[in-house]
Amino acid sequence: MNPWTAVAWMITTGSVVGLAVAVTRMWFGSREHGAVEQSRGGPADSDLSFARYQVMERLLSPRDLQFLASLPGKPARNWKRESLRIFRVYLDELTNDFQALHGHARRMVAESHTESPELAAALVRQQVVFFRARLALEVRLLLFALGWGSVEVAPLLQMVEAMRLDLGRLVPEAVDPLTTTF
Repeated sequence: MNPWTAVAWMITTGSVVGLAVAVTRMWFGSREHGAVEQSRGGPADSDLSFARYQVMERLLSPRDLQFLASLPGKPARNWKRESLRIFRVYLDELTNDFQALHGHARRMVAESHTESPELAAALVRQQVVFFRARLALEVRLLLFALGWGSVEVAPLLQMVEAMRLDLGRLVPEAVDPLTTTF
């Protein structure tokens, strides 16, 4: 077997395994969230605020990693591992908040006395876009953990903010869904 063919097979296999891990993590994370939501009877009782997720943009900064790599010892490895762990906690919470907001929007559409096919279509599109962006972010996190590339969370945060604005625009009787206490 040609050595380049073997390398290509290893890369392909690694990519497929990494993608399977990312999809599995997303699937089981959302399943756990659904069970928690059902046991509580709805979204969290606190205000949903996406401003708290702005720290995610700075958490995996390559500048910090470069600085720590220049220090004696191995603080860069520990920082990277802990930063990834904290980033994933934020990412899971962002996903939970998105699902709570999306569930609230679905309930409002279902309880509405008027037909709103454009809102239902927008909700489906937003959910697909969110999970596609989340999957792409999981792949980038995997590559970052292996030492390749960087992580950009801004597109995901902008998409969630756009969803919040769309929901406020398309559902006129709704109060701002992120500041509403459920």
